[in-house]
Amino acid sequence: MARVLTTESTVTCGHVPPGTVVPQSAAKLAVGGKPVLVESGIKTIGTGCTVRAQGDVPCATVTAITGGRSAKLFAGGFPVMLDSLAGTTSGQISGVTGTLTVRAVQGRLAAT
Repeated sequence: MARVLTTESTVTCGHVPPGTVVPQSAAKLAVGGKPVLVESGIKTIGTGCTVRAQGDVPCATVTAITGGRSAKLFAGGFPVMLDSLAGTTSGQISGVTGTLTVRAVQGRLAAT
């Protein structure tokens, strides 16, 4: 089972240095007082992803989520996101498209 992501989780673009996703959630379901994340709350990437060479594009948004949706646990009718989250971003550094990396902080709630 995978751990459920909350607004306290860290999601980055995978570049070095990484841009960090600014998680947003209005979900009523919370773990340790932190709302769980659903797909709509994983969109904007804040500062951090840095242009290194001409032609590089820093990550600004999550463009696709390709995995990590719970099949059994929902918040507000939407699947909660798990630490198996996979996806891509709008940026490209040194010819490499950003791919999401995840660190779930909470260890209390897991799902499939």
